[in-house]
Amino acid sequence: MIEYQLRKAENSSSAFDNLYELIALLRSENGCPYDRAQTEKSTLGNLIDESYEYLEGVNKDDKSICMEEIGDILLNVFSILQIHEAKHDFTVADAVNQLCEKLYRRHAHVFGNVGALTASDAVDAWNNEKEKERKDNSLKAVLEHVSSALPPLEKSYEIQKKLSRYGFEWESLDDVIDKVYEELDEVKEAINEGNKDHIEDELGDVFLTLVNLSRYLDVRPDQALERANYKLTGRFIKLSELASQKGVPVDKEHLSQLDELWNEVKRSET
Repeated sequence: MIEYQLRKAENSSSAFDNLYELIALLRSENGCPYDRAQTEKSTLGNLIDESYEYLEGVNKDDKSICMEEIGDILLNVFSILQIHEAKHDFTVADAVNQLCEKLYRRHAHVFGNVGALTASDAVDAWNNEKEKERKDNSLKAVLEHVSSALPPLEKSYEIQKKLSRYGFEWESLDDVIDKVYEELDEVKEAINEGNKDHIEDELGDVFLTLVNLSRYLDVRPDQALERANYKLTGRFIKLSELASQKGVPVDKEHLSQLDELWNEVKRSET
């Protein structure tokens, strides 16, 4: 049993102190067996899960979900920091000091004499400072720096973002859109051939060009897809509710009636 009086924080600094102290107690000898058993690797899954749950709150524009899930993200981040500190890898201060130094250094357009009038200028200035830090700025080294742990969609986005900095970029939005249609035609050709490997290869090229299109439009493809997933799920839930109210079975034999309900759901959104 640990004697501990939970304190309500009066400001951000004391809130972070309270959280870190509480996590340290939970991981102490007399704390929670589960918390003590966690490692930096075992905590990663929770961190990723909580991040996606926060994204769900953002997509739903639900502030209560956002507040709860960002708190859960902090729990996992602080737990990882405490794990490293307990192992004498580095301290919280080490990690935060390094972060602050990096933020200061890469914001030369704010704290130095580099001008940046737009958000795009600021990104360019950040990337220029980032490149100065690297010993090897070759294309090979930059591409190898893309994390292999990223999900494929996000990895594609990062790869193409880096390629664009080396001039591998379409000249116009129309060029990208034309490329999307070109790749779709090649999928059709692969389908006509009936070669599964060729179909997968060409379909992969479609995804690549769609990711390129999203990057060109300054839209995160993973967020756009998650938003579409949320919209699709929401529409079918409404359709299910309408079908139940009107006594329409949700099956293949009633597709025409379900199609009418689907259009009714879409009209209700506008």
